[in-house]
Amino acid sequence: MNGALRVLMLGPGLEVQGGVSAVERMLLAALPSGISATHIPTMVEGSRTRKLFTFLNAVFAATRAERPDIVHIHFASRASSVRKMSLARLALARGWKVILHAHGGGYPDYWKSLSAPARRATAAVLKQADALIVLGERWREFFVSVGVAPERIAVLPNPVALPARVPRRAPGERTVFAYLGLIAGHKGSFDLVDAVARLAPATRKRLRVVVAGNGAGAELERRVATHGLEDCFEVRGWIGAAERDALLAAAEVFVLPSDHEGLPMSLLEAMAWGLAPLCTPVGAIPELVQHEANGLLTPPHDPGALAAGIERLALDPALRARLGGAARERVEPLAIERYAPRLCALYDSVARLH
Repeated sequence: MNGALRVLMLGPGLEVQGGVSAVERMLLAALPSGISATHIPTMVEGSRTRKLFTFLNAVFAATRAERPDIVHIHFASRASSVRKMSLARLALARGWKVILHAHGGGYPDYWKSLSAPARRATAAVLKQADALIVLGERWREFFVSVGVAPERIAVLPNPVALPARVPRRAPGERTVFAYLGLIAGHKGSFDLVDAVARLAPATRKRLRVVVAGNGAGAELERRVATHGLEDCFEVRGWIGAAERDALLAAAEVFVLPSDHEGLPMSLLEAMAWGLAPLCTPVGAIPELVQHEANGLLTPPHDPGALAAGIERLALDPALRARLGGAARERVEPLAIERYAPRLCALYDSVARLH
């Protein structure tokens, strides 16, 4: 194509706390000079009024935008899907090329909750989109099952920024387990406390769990206090990139016992830092983490199995080192430097469609 490819990217505000915004920031920073990208926030944190104003402003800005070559729309389930399908309809009605980018792990449950007319309306947009990016094969299969043509689906797992070097971790008195992300029941945050409570006192003295994220931090602290586990847990709020990297450099294990996921950025970041993953086989995680090969997988909402995994990793430095090294190797192909050319190739192929 002549000149720079013009991309209009629609998704959560770049300062929103969460994985989708992290992906957006990484993509926008990595796009080459041959692509001119403009980002319009569709959601920000704050009151309902502020969120509504942001969405209406996104609609207005999109309608006033110079015709782009590509509209790249990030969406998840529930309110995010409603907002983004509306914007996609608007773009498609204007004859623009649309790439939808599916995030989050709750879409199948959301789909089941929709009325028949809402499903048909949503499916119509998904089918009309010029391309649909999904995070793994499981998600490709799901969207094919609701009517999206397989040839329009591109499987692109989330990218990750690889640290230049992984620190050498000498075993200490306590093994640091890191949990990053939303603190909530469906993320397994409270199962984590229940699992540590099941450990023998001698084992608990060998570990420390650092939980960093937004959400129900106060409730988690109450659960920790109820079990008398204050010596085992440190609950922080949301942390920035520098503090996150410092935590991942100091930790040896990453734990995320969610009951549903897409492909969590926090997991990719932890693997990039060479942490041994301890998580659940949900969403696209099993496509990345293989049990006993580069991590440990336990069933969702099973504190007993989670406790067994924690104990193994807390007491076995050789296992931690082996799984952490294999985890780093597994995510190296997902480095943003390799991801960006694949995304650019998709942009170019969609822009050339007639």
